[in-house]
Amino acid sequence: MKRFFILSTIVLLSHTAYSQFEDVEAVAEDLIFLTDKYITPAANASVFQASGGWYTSVKPKTKFDVELSLQYNLLLIPNNQKTFLVNEAQLQNITIQGSATSSLIPTALGNDNIVVLEGTINDDVFEFDAPEGVNSNTIQHGQIQASVGLWKKTTLITRFAPNIKINKTKYKSLGFGIMHNLNQWFNFIKNSSYNFAFLGTYSNYAVDEKFNEADLIIGKINAIKVEGESYSFNLLASKSIKSFDFSLGLGVATSNFDYKVGGDGDLLLRILNDGLKTLSNSKTNFKSDISINYNINNLSINTMLTLGDYNNLVFGLNYNFI
Repeated sequence: MKRFFILSTIVLLSHTAYSQFEDVEAVAEDLIFLTDKYITPAANASVFQASGGWYTSVKPKTKFDVELSLQYNLLLIPNNQKTFLVNEAQLQNITIQGSATSSLIPTALGNDNIVVLEGTINDDVFEFDAPEGVNSNTIQHGQIQASVGLWKKTTLITRFAPNIKINKTKYKSLGFGIMHNLNQWFNFIKNSSYNFAFLGTYSNYAVDEKFNEADLIIGKINAIKVEGESYSFNLLASKSIKSFDFSLGLGVATSNFDYKVGGDGDLLLRILNDGLKTLSNSKTNFKSDISINYNINNLSINTMLTLGDYNNLVFGLNYNFI
């Protein structure tokens, strides 16, 4: 009888542990799915934040001519990137609280409406608020840029966006670029009044998103971090008319991202972050740039509109140390 009791206890504990593991695994897979839908729009938006405003004019700089720029960056958030639709049929454990079986949930770029989600781990019920968005139609930040003319009508560019806080979101970026004049290599455009160039850029950026803590019994989550890098390749053309430089650019940007969840609970965070590695992916975006630069002696004022999946506007005040 004693042996039967011990055996029954072992079987019961094993079943309980296995059931708990199944619940945790299902919750983790649901959270990975929701995290992807929540943070990916912000990750893609960062590519366009980092891709505009790299030049004031395509006209090549003289050797060692230095230009310093203070820029204001304005990203316009499209409505279709503010929410994502979740149907309970897409989830294994987590459900929408109440009678609804589907709901629009804010992305990181969305509004601040609250959707309550709930789930179970070993028959213990937990509930949490889906993370809110930035609740704005734009994302704005400043950045510093410097460029210097080198040999062979080549310009080296570097830029830095400090750790900007937007509500509970932090954004920072560091980038480098090379612009090379093409007129010098082709006879049919060598003496053209238009300037043509190739621009290649690299940007490294991070987005840190804080949200209300979600207690999931075996741990808590309260943050998502995106680390990304992107490369862009652009063909540029410009025409100078009196004090104005008019420029047009066509390009492609390739990017890749890594996601990481922050909070408490080693087991939960390890499961989630291991799963999020499967979401680390690359993406290609096509874009175009339209720019106007107005020169006042050594000063210039420029604006550039970048068009693509997201639209981004850059205003710059520039000074040339000639």
